[in-house]
Amino acid sequence: ALSLGGVRGRTEATGLGVYYGIREFLAFPEVQQKANHHGKVEDTSVIIQGFGNVGYWASKFFEANGAKIVGIVEHDAAAYNQDGLNIEQLSLWRKENGTFRGYPDAQIIDDPMSLLEAECDVLIPAALERQIGLRNAHRIKAKIIGEAANGPVTPGADDVLLKNGKVIVPDLLLNAGGVCVSYFEWAKNLSHLRFGRMNKRWDERSKGQLLELVEGNAGRPLSEVERRQLIHGAEEHELVYSGLEDTMIVACNETRQTAVAKGIDYRTAALANSINKIAASLAGSGSIFTHA
Repeated sequence: ALSLGGVRGRTEATGLGVYYGIREFLAFPEVQQKANHHGKVEDTSVIIQGFGNVGYWASKFFEANGAKIVGIVEHDAAAYNQDGLNIEQLSLWRKENGTFRGYPDAQIIDDPMSLLEAECDVLIPAALERQIGLRNAHRIKAKIIGEAANGPVTPGADDVLLKNGKVIVPDLLLNAGGVCVSYFEWAKNLSHLRFGRMNKRWDERSKGQLLELVEGNAGRPLSEVERRQLIHGAEEHELVYSGLEDTMIVACNETRQTAVAKGIDYRTAALANSINKIAASLAGSGSIFTHA
């Protein structure tokens, strides 16, 4: 709760991190070549398993940035529309009815797990672990699998998918947005100060002065709406989004660099980077020589 020291943006953080991570990987030339993809979020077809917090927010951010959410998989049924689902309408329907069944603007699939095997650019398991195993890995048609859940792909299935040329963005990287923003929340509570409190109005005044110079040179005043849009100082959630975006961009690029340099898959690269960072921290602090 915000009143108890929470930070704005934490609720949607994991789903937003999933969006940032997939966006970054789509931009990598080797991923585009392997997945035969144009590299943009726009018009990318996405199927998401799980419509809880992570699945809902990931689908919202993908939809807002031009992707087509063609399928949402839940435990009792799945909703599919090749032209793209309206996420907010589907969410409201499920809240009111407790199920996707009866939703008028989608094909309802009674065997929800079968939708994991449908054609799409990106498949995002955002529900339970072990959802893609040896029983179904060979039937996965998605070109990119983004692990928003913890351990949704079994080790055996991981081998099958990699042999079949799939790109797997691993869970320890892709779903880190939640704990990342929890760190921001902890940092906020150390200072007992909301992000943006100290500089928001100063930023707005500085931008206002700059706009006055622009208006003078342009020979016309801006409307009040235009002025507010241009001088708007960052709110706390906007700063949180910015910090999360930067964190995900850096982490995705580090993972890519290690994978390319060592000729390994992204999961192994992410694990190697993590272990190296822990080792460097222990060695640098001297803790590596203690028994604590």
